[in-house]
Amino acid sequence: MTCEVAYEDRLVFGKVIDASYGGIGILLPQGADLIKGEVRIHISPLRESPVQSPEEITLRARPVYRKEMTKGHHVGFRVEQIESGEPEWMRLCDSLTRTA
Repeated sequence: MTCEVAYEDRLVFGKVIDASYGGIGILLPQGADLIKGEVRIHISPLRESPVQSPEEITLRARPVYRKEMTKGHHVGFRVEQIESGEPEWMRLCDSLTRTA
């Protein structure tokens, strides 16, 4: 699933690799070395059925690790606050836990 990581005056698109209630791992193709402080992570809602209209997930987070990969950087963030979409965030974490 794709996401946007906003920090300072930059916006970087990434891919969610893993998620737990307290953190999220994102693969970023570029710019990971510039991320130092607080970021906002926006995850578009996944529609499970045509009648649902889930809210976008917005997280306030801080990077805790960065690992270089062949196609970018795997960056781990500690979630400081769920600004919007808390039910969707919990559902996402639960679904990733069940598939692991």
